[in-house]
Amino acid sequence: MRTGVASTALGKRKAPGQDAPLILHLTTSIATVPAGQKDTSSGLSSQQASTSKGLPIIINGVLVEHTKKRYCCTFEGCEKAYTKPSRLEEHERSHTGQRPFVCETCGNSYLRETHLHAHARSHLPASARPLPCERENCGKRFWTTQHLHTHLSWHDGVKPYECTAEDCHEAFAKHYQLRAHLCREHAPPGTKPYCCENEGCSKSFDTNQHLKTHQKTHDSKRYTCVHSTCLENMSDSPPYFATWSALQSHIRKSHPPTCLHTSCNGRTFANHGNLRVHLKLHEQRELDHALDPDFDNESRQPAKKKRRGGEYGRDSKCEIAGCGKDFKSEKALETHIRVTHLGSRDFVCEHENCAQSFGYKHLLQRHQSKVHHSGSSLTMNPQEESSENEAQDTDTTFDIDTITGNAYAKRAEAKIQNATALRCPFPCLEDLTGDSNRTVPSPTHLSPCDYVFNRSYDLRRHLKASHEVVVIKDVTDGWVKRQKEMLHSVVAGP
Repeated sequence: MRTGVASTALGKRKAPGQDAPLILHLTTSIATVPAGQKDTSSGLSSQQASTSKGLPIIINGVLVEHTKKRYCCTFEGCEKAYTKPSRLEEHERSHTGQRPFVCETCGNSYLRETHLHAHARSHLPASARPLPCERENCGKRFWTTQHLHTHLSWHDGVKPYECTAEDCHEAFAKHYQLRAHLCREHAPPGTKPYCCENEGCSKSFDTNQHLKTHQKTHDSKRYTCVHSTCLENMSDSPPYFATWSALQSHIRKSHPPTCLHTSCNGRTFANHGNLRVHLKLHEQRELDHALDPDFDNESRQPAKKKRRGGEYGRDSKCEIAGCGKDFKSEKALETHIRVTHLGSRDFVCEHENCAQSFGYKHLLQRHQSKVHHSGSSLTMNPQEESSENEAQDTDTTFDIDTITGNAYAKRAEAKIQNATALRCPFPCLEDLTGDSNRTVPSPTHLSPCDYVFNRSYDLRRHLKASHEVVVIKDVTDGWVKRQKEMLHSVVAGP
């Protein structure tokens, strides 16, 4: 005769799903003992039977005792666990952003089907709610007993939300009332109900959603560069950036817009807008070659002056008799008709005793810079400037100062004295180039530069064209800003 003996064995089973963790279950099996032999394991068998309900399991490589939540979330930093795979699947949607349950009435989507059912009730009338409040003069109705009980406690004056501040015994019926009290009585003025708890951050917000959106700014891995160059050169992970502006700055410096045309040799641009304008030039040239194969043959006749934007695409033509001009947009055509044929002069000089008016803004600016600019040695009669031909420059009297450049030097000095312009820092370019041992590209140009400017863009182009010095845009912008602040502080005085 044989008797059964319980023994413990480990059974290995993989949970459904490709990335699901391996779970080891402790099970019992029955072993036989020959008749007449004493069963020495009967005590052990009874002890194991008493503890079989709390056997440990291995979850994600960790031995866990006395737990029913064996389905754990595998996302990094999440310690959630559930008793059913369906609950884990619902939770994982909060990480992936999937919302498969969509309301057919308004289009809102939800993570769980129960959330959709609860939302669908909002489209039903209040009379469809099954649980009415039976208190006198109260006709409210509710969907759940929990909401009804909460409402009844409000009738009874129950205030479950107590202030946690020291020496404050206030209590409130609603949670939002407690938040408003804490902001009004126990926080600095202007504090809103939802405060950011990140260290060193004192911002607060009106809603919890705004707070959650703000908290993303504290994530140092919020944005990442997915350019092929960064992905190929990464060792462990791609480069991360805390702010969108930092990512855009990285893209501008490391991956600037580049022209892939063979004739450009990888020419780069400051932004994609400039690249698109440049690509139109290639497109225009290809169209010119297609229409005229001898387009580049300069030996046949002198090259005709090219118009800005090219000849292709000028579909807007002026229909006024005797005017054959054409334009690339309807807006440009309307401006031409208004100024040239209707005589519109909307830009009027505001200087005293000057009644000049112009059809274009740039002509007014040119007139003011040449006629009314302080420190200018050019003497011009405003009436000599023709307003009928707005496309040509006005006649200028060339004297000895204009020819020698002394007139420009006087205007530049006047701008410097009036604190309206800055002087080129050449040859002392340590703050711009970052190299204290090399101030200029050539040792022969050591005299100070008389060029004056107001924009960082003008300085950058001047250094490249006149001194063969290339400076990064951000560097010149910062330098010009600092110089202007110092100049204004000097002019304003203490």
